[in-house]
Amino acid sequence: MQILTQKNGRNTKYFEIQEDGVFIKDNFAKEVQEYKVHFNDIQDEEIVFRKSKDFVLIIVVISVLFNGIFLTIFFNEHYHLSGSLGMIVFGVMMIPVFIIAGLCNNEFRKEASKSLTAKRPIIFFYTNKDKEQVDLFVSKIKESKKEFYLKEYFRIDNLIPTHVQLSRIHWLYENKYINESNAKFIIDEIESKRIIEGL
Repeated sequence: MQILTQKNGRNTKYFEIQEDGVFIKDNFAKEVQEYKVHFNDIQDEEIVFRKSKDFVLIIVVISVLFNGIFLTIFFNEHYHLSGSLGMIVFGVMMIPVFIIAGLCNNEFRKEASKSLTAKRPIIFFYTNKDKEQVDLFVSKIKESKKEFYLKEYFRIDNLIPTHVQLSRIHWLYENKYINESNAKFIIDEIESKRIIEGL
């Protein structure tokens, strides 16, 4: 699984694991962002964010709606308005309802997302139907990151100073990318090379 595509309403997300990082394309209401997050900038911390509906705001909007209806009825009864004029008054009374509903639109939605901490966060939709697929993809990112570091650092390179290679091996071991026996093996190989070459 190298590619993950998600859709939530009009918003879409595209993730692709590449050799040295993750390519991301976010399409939010016709605003498109494309960027790449390199494995060097990706950490292992995962954050799940859930937002439930704000029932207080829903009650406020319903209250404003009923107040608008009652005020329309009051004006119609009190001033004996004609049908067309009554509709105009009703339309005017509904303007605050539409304004409040528009301003609080995001608060009415139930949302869930999961992010992988990075220099530029990698954020996934995390609804019940997305959970399994997202968790699998995040584990694939971590696995690809490990493979990237092993390919870059778990080797003997004649052009890189010995102390730099040793520090990289220690870093791989400390971050649990390699086990103790692997670390000892490659360190012995580097030390043997150093002794043979007289460095």
